[in-house]
Amino acid sequence: MIKHEILSYIHALRPILYIPSHDFHAVDNELREIIGRAEVKEFCEGLGAVDFKTKSRQAECTLSEFLNQYKDEGYDKETFLLLKDVHGHLLNDAPGHQLDLKVMALLKYISERTIYWPDYQQTVIIVSGELAIPKELEHFITIIPQELPDQKKIEDHIRAYAEDQGFAIGEGDIGELALELKGFSIFQVKQVLNLAYANSGEISISDRELILAEKKQLIHKSGLLEYIEVDEQLISIGGLEGLKEWLRRKAKIFHHLDAALKNGVDLPKGILMLGFPGCGKSLTAKATASEFEVPLIRLDVGKILGKYVGESERNMRAALAQAEAISPCVLWIDEIEKAFSTGANAHEVTTRLVGHFLTWMQEKTSTVFVVATANDLERLPTEFLRKGRFDEIFFVDLPIPQERLQILKIHLKKRKQYDSALDISSIVENTKDFSGADLEAGVAIAVEDNFLKQFEENKNNSPATVSADDLSRAFSMITPLSKALEKKFKDMKEKLKEYNLRPAQAQAKP
Repeated sequence: MIKHEILSYIHALRPILYIPSHDFHAVDNELREIIGRAEVKEFCEGLGAVDFKTKSRQAECTLSEFLNQYKDEGYDKETFLLLKDVHGHLLNDAPGHQLDLKVMALLKYISERTIYWPDYQQTVIIVSGELAIPKELEHFITIIPQELPDQKKIEDHIRAYAEDQGFAIGEGDIGELALELKGFSIFQVKQVLNLAYANSGEISISDRELILAEKKQLIHKSGLLEYIEVDEQLISIGGLEGLKEWLRRKAKIFHHLDAALKNGVDLPKGILMLGFPGCGKSLTAKATASEFEVPLIRLDVGKILGKYVGESERNMRAALAQAEAISPCVLWIDEIEKAFSTGANAHEVTTRLVGHFLTWMQEKTSTVFVVATANDLERLPTEFLRKGRFDEIFFVDLPIPQERLQILKIHLKKRKQYDSALDISSIVENTKDFSGADLEAGVAIAVEDNFLKQFEENKNNSPATVSADDLSRAFSMITPLSKALEKKFKDMKEKLKEYNLRPAQAQAKP
């Protein structure tokens, strides 16, 4: 919040100021500095009338009773009506809520007198974690966005905290910690610092795990995003050397974000991976988070879509704000074309969500690195392919021979079945149209068949590792997806060539 902004709105006779915030304590502190000697009448949903100074309960009453009692106070002296958590009275067509017409009438009564009656001075301030703007009042309401502290303010707070507690902290640690805490309110920052200090008696970048735990809490409570635990590494991916090298370069920036940004390096935005199913796009998303050493958050647009008017847009704003609050992080949107399809049958809500998401991608200044994957180019809005949305767009093709060899070795080693003497050159040659997922499935079948065969022949000995013949038999039973959907794959490859995308398989140039 900006104090002078609130003051200017009060002087401009804006009748209702809406502050979307959960941090009532911070709002109270701001208001104490603004109102001076003016009278404040406070109402809290569930408690009724509350003394603003002592926070003691004064009287049990409904919101309409409260407004009716104080609606004429503005004639005698400047008065503020502070209403907390009253969004339920302002929502319509939402579960568990119905528009309170009596409250609407009273708020209109107060608003009109504030604007048109020169001897009436009363301002309504609504504070709630949920934004609810009824059409009946929207021309009376001014939204005061919650102002989260920037990096400098967080750095100053960390320095002040260290000085108060009497311990030293390096400037490098301060900068990196401030980046990790960006998106938190000062209240949340203080809570994390208290936890870190209680844990070790000092604060440093080594406390990143505590910050990560707080971020997990935020995600679990929101219900709009999913925290994904990952142990995949880039080394776990067979092939895609161009893409992997590009990600390693970006990872170096993420590892030294504070210094990079202060030296004019552009903030990494994200990548879009287009290509065939089963070729490692989802695995790459997980490995990216590991390489960057940041949390992986998945955005499921199915959770965003709501059945009430405006609910989907509110959920999208909340989800993106949540991602920014826990940044730096990787935000993964899998099969983005299904989530944001804008074809002839697309719903207008989806179109608005696409517009909101793309605007956010274009303008965002947070350390949220977006990894989006798509299998079907025909359903993907062409706006996603414009430069400026993503740092780079990669085409992920079916694996070439060297990559198939890598993939087979990775999955054999993963199952403790790899033998350096095993000749799998014929398998590589005969799996030209296989995706990475097809290759993994073939190895899994061969290992299972070999185990059952060896176990039945001799129960007392451990099964021998798979042979080339075992693998050949297993792969002969698999019809790769590219063959099952041959025409679709051919059309997709031709379409992808039109866009001259950067190949994930080729060696990336710096």
